[in-house]
Amino acid sequence: MIKFQINAIGKLKKSPILDLIEDYKNRIRDQVKINELEFKKSKNMSEDSVKQSEAELLLSDIPRSSCLISMDETGDLLTSHEFAKFIEQKTNEGYPSFVFFIGGADGLHSSVKKQSDRVISLGRITLPHMLARLILIEQIYRIEKIMANHPYDK
Repeated sequence: MIKFQINAIGKLKKSPILDLIEDYKNRIRDQVKINELEFKKSKNMSEDSVKQSEAELLLSDIPRSSCLISMDETGDLLTSHEFAKFIEQKTNEGYPSFVFFIGGADGLHSSVKKQSDRVISLGRITLPHMLARLILIEQIYRIEKIMANHPYDK
């Protein structure tokens, strides 16, 4: 079983987006494990201090031997099939789990991106963290379906 962890700044609030996130997580709970860690946004600091503080939080809980993936608008643009191929390749290389980083309003600190095995973009637009998490979880669902040769992605 592939394990996915999402380390994200910001708490998900009760909303239709949260309902969709829970729906996707329930659809794949038997095939993959998704563990989400949420960290409170830092306040009353400079932008760089906020990003540094958030970086420390994001990097504080990483399972051993995980493939680290930063989600950032400057990252690689992948199709769903390319994303699935990357996950499958890393799984075949022996990575038992994947940790995705989603930064706060100011984005990810460079230290998080430097420690990551890959930086991937969900698009060149800026997304609120709740939408970014929904899209990422939907892509994890889609990746699982692609790897299982299920027709969902067509």
